[in-house]
Amino acid sequence: MKRFLSLIALFALMLLWGKTVLCTTFDERLWEKYAEINTSSLKNDVGLAGVYLEPNQLGNIVTRTFFADLRVVNDRKEEVPWQIILKKPEKRTEYISARMLNLSRTEKNETWLELVIDKQNILVNAVEIDTDNIGFSRQVQIFGSPDGKTWNILRKDGVVFDINQGEKLRHTRISFPQTGFRHLALKISNSDAEPLKITDIKVMKESNLQGQIYTIHGTSEMSIIDNSRQENSIIVRMNTVFPLDRLIITTAERNFQRLVEIQIKRDNGKWERWAQGTIFNFDTPTIHESQSTIDIPEVATGEFRLIFKNLDSPPLSISGVNGIGYRRLLVFKLQKDQKMYLFFGNPIAQQPKYDLAGLIARQRPEELPIAYIGRIYPNSKFAGNNARLPFTERYKYLLYVIVIVGIACLICLQYRVFKRTFGEKENS
Repeated sequence: MKRFLSLIALFALMLLWGKTVLCTTFDERLWEKYAEINTSSLKNDVGLAGVYLEPNQLGNIVTRTFFADLRVVNDRKEEVPWQIILKKPEKRTEYISARMLNLSRTEKNETWLELVIDKQNILVNAVEIDTDNIGFSRQVQIFGSPDGKTWNILRKDGVVFDINQGEKLRHTRISFPQTGFRHLALKISNSDAEPLKITDIKVMKESNLQGQIYTIHGTSEMSIIDNSRQENSIIVRMNTVFPLDRLIITTAERNFQRLVEIQIKRDNGKWERWAQGTIFNFDTPTIHESQSTIDIPEVATGEFRLIFKNLDSPPLSISGVNGIGYRRLLVFKLQKDQKMYLFFGNPIAQQPKYDLAGLIARQRPEELPIAYIGRIYPNSKFAGNNARLPFTERYKYLLYVIVIVGIACLICLQYRVFKRTFGEKENS
């Protein structure tokens, strides 16, 4: 009986030990890399500090949820709460109230349109033409005037168009240098075509809240031409795997338009459509408009496949494809007289949840003191990938043995109980 109780106690201790390991606040054995966060130049009474996460420093993303494996730890091996702030630029459009004063046709079959802004001392830098027309292309000049009599040219090479050549592309907004002129005018060159039926003109002030970006260079490989489908494709391998929000396609060619499908490779090795956009360049003596970027849902991948829909045009000569991502600031609680470390490199780590959002919301990120990440070291205490498995997976054979021993002990105990019971009955 004593032996049985000893085995049960040993079994319980082993289970408690496994649970203790699993419930530890921070187990550094599960992380492959670490670096010291240098805060020596910061005051310890500031409360919060930030450190930028750079692609060329941290290396490849290893988790499905970006940066879920990051852990800020002090020298007592206690986790420190953190939150990431995305430095994404924000584009704002303010619509300005304006009235149309004149909509007429000149002797050269040009559309002349005059506007007056309702309020004085208002800055504007864009207009948008509303029209039900389709399949058109028109050169547009923009003028400004303080009194509606003497006109100053603001832009002479604008263009609006609606093109459908296998894919639809519509562009009806024209930007120009910011101006305080209250009177605006548009001259639309129609050539021999019928003037556009203009239903409305919107006057706007566009502004960009400055963000911060990083660039990841890509290398183009494996160019394939598929004449039967009137398309060609290229594989682009990125220098590092880090979150990207847009691709910039570089070519020296002019006067083209291409629909581009962007694909990423899944874990099963198959390509999957991820985004689609149109690049174009119109460069003539009177028109200068181009677009070489394609916005994509944020993704971290080592390679893209770009498929260009050429129709009957020859393939473009692509000289480069680069990725653009928005910088991230990791904000953490600064602790007095404590060294801070950043651990990372754990593919199965889950995104931590801290109660830091309310505090950060009351701060101005641009005013936070900035620390920096020091040299990155391999974690000498890393226990290998097997250590990341659940306790029952790491020691499944040991558990089998314990269960078998436990069952054997129970059978033995039951046998002894039966033997004692029958012995007492015979004696009685």
